[in-house]
Amino acid sequence: MKILISRNFILTLLLVYNSTYSSIIAFSYYTLIFSLIISIFIFLKNGLKIDSLFYKFTILFLFVSIYLFITLPYFDVLLTGYNYLKFLYAYLSIKVIGYNFIKYIVNIAYYGSIISFPFYILQLLNYDLAFNLVGFFQNSFDFLSWRNDQMANNIIFTINSDGALRNSGFMWEPKGFANFVTIAIIFRLFMNNLVLYDKKILVLVLAVISTFSTTGILVLFLILTFYFINKKAIVLLSIFPIFLIISYSLFINSEILYKKILYEISLENEYKMLLDKKDYESDVYSLGRTGSLLVDFNDFLKKPIFGYGFTRENRTQSAYVKLVRVNGFSDLLAVYGLGIFLFFYRYYVFLKLLNTKKYKFLSILLISIICIYFASTLTGHPFWTSLLFLSLVIPHKHNLKAIK
Repeated sequence: MKILISRNFILTLLLVYNSTYSSIIAFSYYTLIFSLIISIFIFLKNGLKIDSLFYKFTILFLFVSIYLFITLPYFDVLLTGYNYLKFLYAYLSIKVIGYNFIKYIVNIAYYGSIISFPFYILQLLNYDLAFNLVGFFQNSFDFLSWRNDQMANNIIFTINSDGALRNSGFMWEPKGFANFVTIAIIFRLFMNNLVLYDKKILVLVLAVISTFSTTGILVLFLILTFYFINKKAIVLLSIFPIFLIISYSLFINSEILYKKILYEISLENEYKMLLDKKDYESDVYSLGRTGSLLVDFNDFLKKPIFGYGFTRENRTQSAYVKLVRVNGFSDLLAVYGLGIFLFFYRYYVFLKLLNTKKYKFLSILLISIICIYFASTLTGHPFWTSLLFLSLVIPHKHNLKAIK
C-alpha cells in the first residue's frame, strides 16, 4: 500500500510539473509524451477502463476538429493532436491516482510554499545572488539553457525578472503559483470541513500574499466570503467591511497592484488601437487581460459555435506585431466557442461532489476558478485540464475525511 501511495504521489508531481512551464524540460513535448506513456502503462496494468464520458469527449473533439479542418483556412493537425494528448494524459492520470489526488495537491502546494520562502527571502535581500544561485544549472549546461536572462529555475523555485519582488514558487511566474495555491486552499477547506485556522491553510495563504498577484488576492477574498457565509461567522462578517476598507487603502497605495488595474482599464475602448498601432518597442506585444478579452471576444463573435480550435493563425492579429493573449477565459471562448460552458460545468460538477456537507453559495468558488482563468491562459495546462475529470474518481457518497 505504501508503494502505491508513493507512486501515485509521484504521478501527481509529474502532472503538476508538466504545468509549471518554468524550464525547458517542463515545456518540452518529450516530457509530456514520457509522462503520458507512464500513465498509459499504469492505467493498463491496473486493469482500468475508459469512462463513457471520455469516449463522448473524444468523439466530440474529433467531430469539431474535422469541421474546423474543412472550414478554416489553416488547420494545424499536429498541434490539435498534441492538445488531445494533453487531455488524454490528464484523464489517465486522474483515473490512476484516484481521489487522493486532492490530498496530494494540497501537500505539493504546502511543501512547495515552505520551500519557496527561504529562496524568496534571499531574492528580496539580494536579487542578483538569488538569481545566479537558482539559475546555476541552466547557466552551466547548454541543454538546460532557456530564457536565462529573464528566468532562473532549479525545479523547486523560479525567479522571474518581471516579478523581482514577488514569489513565483515552482511555477513560471507569481500569478501561476498563486493560481495553483488557491485551488489547494479550496481543497484543504473541504477536507477539513471549512476549518480556517489550520497550519497548512496559514502557509498557503502566506504564499498567495507573497506573490502579490491581483487575481490571487481576489480569489482569497472570494474564498473568505464563502467561508464566512457558511460558518455564519457574525463577528467576522461584521468586521469584514473594515477589513475591505483597510485592504482597499493598501491596494491603492501599492504600485504593483493598483497600476496594473489602471493599465487594464485604460485598454477598455482601444480595440482598434491594438490592431493599428505601429510603434511597438519589440516584435511581440502582450495585450494584457482587458486587451486580450477585447480581441478574443471579437474572434468569438465570428465563430461562436465551435471557435477557432488551437490554430492561432486564423485568429485576429496585428499587421505590425505579434499580439500575445494572456486572458485564459477569453482564450477558451476563441478556442472552443460555446464549448466553454462544458468546461466550467465540469468544474462545477467536481465542486458539488466535494461539497459533502452541502455548503451554500458554491457558485462563489466556481467564480473563483473563472477569475483564475481570466488572469492566465491555462488552456493547455495538464493540471487544470485534470480538474475536468476529477468528478469521475470522487464517489458520490464519499466522505472527504478518508483522504485526510
